[in-house]
Amino acid sequence: MTIEALIKAIPPPVLPAAPFEGPWEPLEYQLGTALPEDYKALVRRYGHGTFFEILHIHVPRSRVSHVRFETSIREICEPLREADELPYPLWPQAGGLLPVGRSEVGDTVFWIVDGPPSTWRIFLCDRDLMAMQTLDCDLTGFLAGLATGHIQPKDFLNLMPEDALFEPWNRRGEAPPEAIEDWTQSGGYGQTTLRSLTLKAQLKPPKS
Repeated sequence: MTIEALIKAIPPPVLPAAPFEGPWEPLEYQLGTALPEDYKALVRRYGHGTFFEILHIHVPRSRVSHVRFETSIREICEPLREADELPYPLWPQAGGLLPVGRSEVGDTVFWIVDGPPSTWRIFLCDRDLMAMQTLDCDLTGFLAGLATGHIQPKDFLNLMPEDALFEPWNRRGEAPPEAIEDWTQSGGYGQTTLRSLTLKAQLKPPKS
């Protein structure tokens, strides 16, 4: 699914808070895989914000640590390495789970990294590893389905009809994060490493 279904269900803000527009090559080179195009369009069109008053989608190079895509992978996956309850391995294993969003109560939205990025499905897991669900849709299809009611996950998010569909952070009384020019500020890359990774990615593109 493309992002059009999400835009129809949840109109993006006119002025998104600190949207990420790239470059994507350094991040994809480090991951060893391309990322879904609908996700790239999502963080570009919506930026930082909260879906349904509870769910945050991780954004590359964010100044806010708990929604920064790069660091959230380690923070979420490492404590789960020894968990036997998960039905899938964790990224970077083949077919592994790669976190892309989290609720304010600790429920996590994962991609199932299996096949081309356009075919990655969604896996939901609550904070206690008690409620889990695999959904046959991509990320923007998942969000659009939540908004329209076509997707109603079991024991996940507990959405209410009166919940706001999406609020940019600068509308919730939170300071809008700014894009980071130097990735050393985010625990990511300095400018020299960023240029090096970009060049390597151009010479050897990640798997798509």
